[in-house]
Amino acid sequence: MSGLDKAALAALLDGAQDDAREAIERLDAQDIGVIDGAILAALTRDWKKAGFITAGVMIAAPDAHEDLPEAVYTHRIHTLIEAGRIEGRGNADDLKTFEIRLAG
Repeated sequence: MSGLDKAALAALLDGAQDDAREAIERLDAQDIGVIDGAILAALTRDWKKAGFITAGVMIAAPDAHEDLPEAVYTHRIHTLIEAGRIEGRGNADDLKTFEIRLAG
């Protein structure tokens, strides 16, 4: 699975409800691309709260992703930051205060 390694997948599955667990297990590279694209499309060069972006992307997600937990989107945000595609500032563990934007 592109960008979602086995250790990260196991961490996301730990404690997940059955519907969420099944949705995570079904993820493939195309799904990851859709999620990443939605996150990137929601951003500009202005700082925005990561929680706001995550909520918006989750609400607009295709039906196939409706059971994915917030942790998947949070993981993708962190992966996009590590890849240099977006920037983050603040406490990354607190989506309400953590801010993200497109990388310059």
